[in-house]
Amino acid sequence: MNKSESAPQPSNEPVTQFHTVRETIEAIGIALVLAFLFKAYIIELYCIPTGSMASTLMGRHKDVNCEVCGYPFQLSASQESNDGQERPRKKEDLPRVIGGTCPQCQYTMYVGDDNVAGQTHMSYNGDRIFVNRNVFNFRVPSRWHVTVFRYPAKPQVNYIKRCVGLENETVMLHNGQVFVKKDGSDNFEIQRKPLRALLSMLRPVDDNDYVVPAIHKLGWKTRWYSDDPNWDRSDDYKLFIGTSDDNETSWLKFRYITATTADWYQLIQGELPKGITGMDKTGTPQLITDTVAYNTQLTQYLGGPRRDVYHVEVPQDGEVQMCRRAPDGIGLNWVGDLAMRCTLGCEDRRIVSLRLVKGGINFQCDLNYIDRKAIFSIPEVPEFKSFSVSVPIRSDRAHDIMFCNVDEEMRLIIDGKEIDTQDRGRYDHLCYDGGPLPRDRRPTELDLEPAAIGIQNGRVYVENLKIMRNLYYISCDETTRDNCDLVHSPFRYGFSFNEEDVKAILSTPVYWKDFGKTRQTVFRLDKDQFLMCGDNSAQSKDSRLWTEDKIPHYVDRKYLIGEAVFVFWPHGLRVPGTRLALIPNVSKMRWID
Repeated sequence: MNKSESAPQPSNEPVTQFHTVRETIEAIGIALVLAFLFKAYIIELYCIPTGSMASTLMGRHKDVNCEVCGYPFQLSASQESNDGQERPRKKEDLPRVIGGTCPQCQYTMYVGDDNVAGQTHMSYNGDRIFVNRNVFNFRVPSRWHVTVFRYPAKPQVNYIKRCVGLENETVMLHNGQVFVKKDGSDNFEIQRKPLRALLSMLRPVDDNDYVVPAIHKLGWKTRWYSDDPNWDRSDDYKLFIGTSDDNETSWLKFRYITATTADWYQLIQGELPKGITGMDKTGTPQLITDTVAYNTQLTQYLGGPRRDVYHVEVPQDGEVQMCRRAPDGIGLNWVGDLAMRCTLGCEDRRIVSLRLVKGGINFQCDLNYIDRKAIFSIPEVPEFKSFSVSVPIRSDRAHDIMFCNVDEEMRLIIDGKEIDTQDRGRYDHLCYDGGPLPRDRRPTELDLEPAAIGIQNGRVYVENLKIMRNLYYISCDETTRDNCDLVHSPFRYGFSFNEEDVKAILSTPVYWKDFGKTRQTVFRLDKDQFLMCGDNSAQSKDSRLWTEDKIPHYVDRKYLIGEAVFVFWPHGLRVPGTRLALIPNVSKMRWID
């Protein structure tokens, strides 16, 4: 047989509809098999059901833009779903979220379907994420990584939390922070977060891009201010310019001023609130606490009375609806671990100072544009040796600057890159008993101005100012379930608890003598045991509370599923004119840190 005879001949058989359908079915079948194998052995698809990891990961929630300042935030809507309910209820028996408090301006707005603005505030299902289920075949969980596991009391139910305690450790929660004592050690050491986890876990306190000029023109005090005439601000209150001709530092200071429901009732009508004596109120600074906007939702059962919903006549804008703030959404724990971020420009080669206050102590970073150095210091604590590092700053351009005093360490990030201090910014060795920075120190009046920017002998402009706080892990267990860590709390609980009382306490130093004396909870972990806590500490049933279900406080390695990797569907954008959220929300797709 010759070569031409052995070669296959092309077929002249026509392509029938049957062949086309068969090839399509085969292709789909192969794709499904590959997807199944991929899902079974590498990637798991998971939907976040509740808000225990908010605001890192969202459960069922509402996306809201504050009608006063425009700040975007989320409200928990888990109550509107039967997910996690032991006894499923009919849809009409589930409550509806009708209000929530803006984390920026503290205005509590009405978001019910019958709001006078005619806005539709839909509730969206939780984030859908990719989970790497293969990773624990090669290593144990890492601290601060977001982990999916089977709930030990009900292994058929998956949970998602952040791993804060590793095997063979004794973990202590104290003052909102995580401390660990290794086997063979006598001391608890604070656990610091890598930069990506830190940026994910910082919570907003103030974003000056959303300032409300109208209320300040009435006389309500601004959060950023200066008594020094060397500082000037733009008409929209967003840009500050400092000019100094001498060696005395001129400071632009931050004070955390909030308005209660009663204050806002007057302010949105164009009037300054009245105090008890009838005098105009202009705003009182207070301590920063662990309030989370996600937890401030107000709920109402279908057909039930709308308690504490006010119709307010607003000049030139018609009518608005506002609500009285939910008392159980107010954070009661003082947070002194802060970060300050801004866009900073220095027009000549001078020194700009960044300052954060915790417990009446100043933590300072001086940016020396002359030598292109950053000098870190704790002026009131000579035991801390000040030091300098080279930094990439120039006087002919603006920089994105972030200064942090978190986890007993000063850190500096410039244009998104952390400056290597070789761990010299750490001061935990000064925080043990008998040290100059004891961990049980209380806030002082200086903590009412916890951040500042200073200039000497030069000209500087500052904008995009932001203040953030560290995530606070509440130290609770099955015996102490409340959300206040104070051993002797001045706060009142129950139905008499209200925002005016809280504001009075947080504004008055005489009530603060016990703020540093917070409770501690300790958890022992042996081999293959891990401690899991939710980022939304006040609303997370995690390792701290599992003994209620008669199970230990840890997750055994056999229950681990994988690490959360990526939010691939954060909830779609609505198709115009419909309630269908089908358009991919690309801007909120993100890696999970």
